[in-house]
Amino acid sequence: MFRIKQKNVPEGPCFACRIIRSFILASIMLLVLGLLASEKMHYLRFLTTEMIAAVILVLGFLLFIVKLWLWLRERKSNSL
Repeated sequence: MFRIKQKNVPEGPCFACRIIRSFILASIMLLVLGLLASEKMHYLRFLTTEMIAAVILVLGFLLFIVKLWLWLRERKSNSL
């Protein structure tokens, strides 16, 4: 029932809690947008699921390439 406070724990929510909170907030904002702008959603008709999936894949691939490059650069500098 009660949690014992550990000594070296930083204040504030953990990383996983922040991610969960961000996801819930984004979901609520999408729900509000859908309810408030239902008659004006035809402006967003050009957004298709295939286009969103392609954007996610391209951004994920670019992020992977950047992370790989940074990792290789760090590994090379550590070996010197």
